[in-house]
Amino acid sequence: MKQVQDIETNAEPFPVSAVEALTHDLRGRILSGDFQPGEFLRDARMCEEHSTSRHTFRTAAQILVTQGLLRQIPNRGFVLPEFGPDDIVDITRVRGAIEGEAIRLIVLTGVIPPLALKAVAVMHASTLSSDRSALVTADRDFHRAIVAASGSVRLGRTYSGLEGEIELLLVQRQDFYGTAEEMALEHERLINGLRSRHYDTAREAFKEHWEDLQIKLLDQR
Repeated sequence: MKQVQDIETNAEPFPVSAVEALTHDLRGRILSGDFQPGEFLRDARMCEEHSTSRHTFRTAAQILVTQGLLRQIPNRGFVLPEFGPDDIVDITRVRGAIEGEAIRLIVLTGVIPPLALKAVAVMHASTLSSDRSALVTADRDFHRAIVAASGSVRLGRTYSGLEGEIELLLVQRQDFYGTAEEMALEHERLINGLRSRHYDTAREAFKEHWEDLQIKLLDQR
């Protein structure tokens, strides 16, 4: 009964479970570059560092597997993914397919998502030397806003299943831009393509972005 009353009055927020807290902490560490590609997150070490139980760690790690941030190797445990050329091509290609449909829907409405504009502003204000994680987050927020602006729940659901791998890939390949300003200007071109209200113009700008990113990521291997 108290649970229902809390929901109705919003008097008390629900406490975060141990699994939720650990999942959040591990995700933050992974996307901050604390672990190297191919590194195993050993149960004993993780439990000691996070003062948690093995069951809690394994449950949190399983959630991160579903987000594409970890992989589970039978009889060996959980490991940070290493992205090879085939992975890079596949991830960027699928993102392009999802965003291509989102672009079509955005051009029809003519509404530029405010969160995409905010992400570009973050890029302008950042530097590669001090704000690498902020830039990866801004890139994620930009493309997440584009997909969300499509208004398609299923498109957003499909993209969210890929987003973890995209973000981790960008974290592991942080030198794909020469400067933060270069990154900002490239995303501004995408915004201008959407503002044209012409699908072919917008899609060509995004297509160039997808292909250029793929080339840069592959060149770093």
